[in-house]
Amino acid sequence: MKYHPIRMYLVNARQKLGYSQYRVALDMGVCHQHYNRIENGVIGSAIQFRTLNSLAIALDIPIEVIWKEEIAYQESLISDDDES
Repeated sequence: MKYHPIRMYLVNARQKLGYSQYRVALDMGVCHQHYNRIENGVIGSAIQFRTLNSLAIALDIPIEVIWKEEIAYQESLISDDDES
């Protein structure tokens, strides 16, 4: 089974607002399973800008912050692959 690192920046932002995954998914216009896969890293790479924008709106975070956090997340995936 492949390890999927969790996007903790999404978990923390969601919990800070007191939102469930279902609530964020509803605000984004996606099913809660899809949001769950994003947050839990099952969808690890190639998140579309449109999705990042929807996350920023749903979590009330500037898109620049989401973008920087996602870049850091993607870089951590690359460094994890390099260590394997």
